Amino acid sequence: MSQGVGTIIASLKSGHEFSESVRPLIEVQAYHQILIAEKHGQLSEILSELAKFDRLRLKQLKKIKAMLVYPFFLCLILGMLILMIRLYVFPQIQELMPSVDPHHQVSGWSKMLRMIPIPILACLIGSVVYWSRQDAIRQAQLIVKLPFIGKLIRKYIAYYLASNLATLLRNGLSVKEIHATLMEFKSGSLIHLLGEKIHITLLEGRSLKRLVDRHNFIPTEIVKFMSSGNTIPEMANSMTAYSRLMFDEMIVATDKMIGFIQPAMFIVIGITIISTYFQLLIPIHNSVKGMY
Repeated sequence: MSQGVGTIIASLKSGHEFSESVRPLIEVQAYHQILIAEKHGQLSEILSELAKFDRLRLKQLKKIKAMLVYPFFLCLILGMLILMIRLYVFPQIQELMPSVDPHHQVSGWSKMLRMIPIPILACLIGSVVYWSRQDAIRQAQLIVKLPFIGKLIRKYIAYYLASNLATLLRNGLSVKEIHATLMEFKSGSLIHLLGEKIHITLLEGRSLKRLVDRHNFIPTEIVKFMSSGNTIPEMANSMTAYSRLMFDEMIVATDKMIGFIQPAMFIVIGITIISTYFQLLIPIHNSVKGMY
């Protein structure tokens, strides 16, 4: 941490802006928020908001780690048990019952289960390659459709977009000035690409609602606020309230996900234990059945 502070101070002394000084040390989304705030005089508010977000994120990570400690040790013990069964129990079964071969007298289901990791791995590799070739907008459209984490990501994107727009609106920026600010962001980033699409949509005289309909991760509430006919300060207040609501809902969603992690781990452990017992007992059952 002290090294990072030293790097920031050295960069500031060299004449760089604060946003550029902290850019190598923070995530892209945080950099964009700091860049907007720095240009429009709300740096302290955004830094306070980012600090709060980071504290809550670390708190959630600690919860996840605490939840995983007990299942992790169970998995470790289970792995050692399976290894002991394969190294010591199976050979002893073969000595006592030569007709039993635990490695060959397995059902077709067992053989199929062993083949499952191959297509799963192929699908994962294909998905990663496909994902890497998509732009940020397409990636956002895909990730919000994922089960389990999709809703959480959707809420984060809503919070991210609303908080940035609230900062811009609080400073009385026009649509043209907002577009100019968004174009300063990293080329290819989500908010940069959205800025381009919004600009093109407005130039062509088309409705922003159609843009939202095509991109399922953009909250309809944002468009409602922008087209409400209210004054810019009123729109800024509405956007700020909405971003805070999304932030609170994000925390609730992560708490629900954390509560699901441990039961899911126990289910996986239970299935593994049952499959291990079947692998151990089925060859013995087949051998005994063959004696009658």
